[in-house]
Amino acid sequence: MNGEITVVIVDDEAASIRNLSKDLAAYPEIKILETTTSAEKARNIIIRQQPDLLFLDIEMPKMSGIELLQNIRAHIHADTRVVFYTAYDKYLLEALRASAFDYLLKPYLPEELDAIIERFRLGFYQGKMNVEQSLRRLLADNCKFAIQTVTGLMLLKREDVLMFRFSENLRCWQMLLSDRTEYKLRMSLTGKDLLNMSVSFVQISQNCIVNIDHLCSIEHKTLECKLYPPFNDIELCASRRYYSKIKELLEII
Repeated sequence: MNGEITVVIVDDEAASIRNLSKDLAAYPEIKILETTTSAEKARNIIIRQQPDLLFLDIEMPKMSGIELLQNIRAHIHADTRVVFYTAYDKYLLEALRASAFDYLLKPYLPEELDAIIERFRLGFYQGKMNVEQSLRRLLADNCKFAIQTVTGLMLLKREDVLMFRFSENLRCWQMLLSDRTEYKLRMSLTGKDLLNMSVSFVQISQNCIVNIDHLCSIEHKTLECKLYPPFNDIELCASRRYYSKIKELLEII
């Protein structure tokens, strides 16, 4: 099953971050997005990165990990999983009350970390597969489907989606709807995942996937793409590599 597991680590001890980062490097599907020793900086990092898995130290100066989680809960994806880890087991009950995915006591054994990653894998990939299968089925019929964003649950039809664009600054795909509103998608979502949702979604460049129902033409020499009104003011350009793939998908007279 394709897909990265994105991780953010927050711990006031730099040595602990190094050790955990080194251990997580043994899992090829895990991508550490950022780490920080500051609880204050962590808030913005977590909200911006929206990781799949968050390793959060409980006992930190100025703000505990539990307080930090309570502070950001409304601003992160509902399926972000939090692993509290600390040198003190007295926080176990508090961590469970804070709806932690798991609890890791420092210094941890390799098999303890492995058990957490394996448990996360099972839920992550199974959930990802179920969502993709549902979306492919619903989008094929152009029925309404639900998609979770940072701000809430959205109900859409395939025709509502204009395109997906990859933001280099945010390091994630963003969805542009036909009403021109834009929504940030999960950082673990890949271009391949988006293409698998519907045959109507085609990639025209490394950083752009369009709904072909809205695509009017592609100029042969410049590869300039035109969308049907009222979207003909949007400037798009295909790459030579993806242009050839688009032609393979279409019946050309």
